[in-house]
Order: sequence, then C-alpha cells, then structure tokens
Amino acid sequence: MSAGTTRRTVRVEDPLWEAAHGKATREGTTVSERVRASLREYVHGAAPERRTIADSLVYLVPDKLEDLQGPAFGTVELPIHLDWGPERHYNIDDDASCSALYQLTLQNSGSVEEICRIVNAERLAKLWSTMLLPTRCRGAWEAVFPELPAYTEAKEHPSWTNLSE
Repeated sequence: MSAGTTRRTVRVEDPLWEAAHGKATREGTTVSERVRASLREYVHGAAPERRTIADSLVYLVPDKLEDLQGPAFGTVELPIHLDWGPERHYNIDDDASCSALYQLTLQNSGSVEEICRIVNAERLAKLWSTMLLPTRCRGAWEAVFPELPAYTEAKEHPSWTNLSE
C-alpha cells in the first residue's frame, strides 16, 4: 500500500500504539491497515451488514438436557424431511455415524419433540466437542447448556480414531 501513497504523521501515545500493534499482529494485520479501515468507515459509513439464508435459520433447543431421550445404542432411521439421501440409517454405537445423525437433527429438525426422540443426552455430551455445527446452532445450544464441553477441532475423522485401539 505504501507505493504512491503519501506518508501521514499521527501522534499516538506509546502505550496505545504498542497495544494496537500487539493486537494487530495477533490478528494478522497492521495498525496502518486498521487505521485505513477505520478512516474508510468514518468517511463512507459502515459497510452494509451481510445477510445470508443461514442468518434466517431457527435452531430449536429443549429446555433441559434430560429431555433428550433418544436411543443410546442401536440404529436410527431419520425421517425423509431430515435426510433425503438413499441411506437414512445411522448407527448410534459408531461415533462418526452418530455425529452425522445429531448434526442433521440439530440443524434441520422442525420440533423440539423430534429432537428429544432422536438425540440421547449422554451420547450428545460425549460427541459435542467434535461435532461440526453452524456457529449460531452451537451457540444456541451452549447458551442453554453451558455444561456441554467446549468445541475442539478434530484432527482426524472420528471413525478413523478407533482403528488403532
């Protein structure tokens, strides 16, 4: 950005500059870029908020974790409105299969009652930290159930981790 751009001088207290520089470095940017972005926003106004279809989705959450009375083992067949693929059967005993079942259910179910029939509280708690869910869905569930473990990005596909045991 410096080629052809006039250099400006702005007076900033050392502690503020050092804090801003540290934060910008952690965020992978520079103080100059943050200043330019702030000046653009000041002059042109804030960029319009980007809205997507995902922003309009409603995620349902039961009142109590104990309400989740789905099977703890065996096989579950999802109704066609939750999984319209050719294979709608999920093995609760297999972590990868059960995660996929729960992800589809939490993201797409149209009723709390349906979620409670499909999802088992203990299995959900065990799988929660590695389940791939939209941020808003995860946030809605964690707001009601702070006892669910924190999200950790899986390094491997869940079904592969059991092969060496």
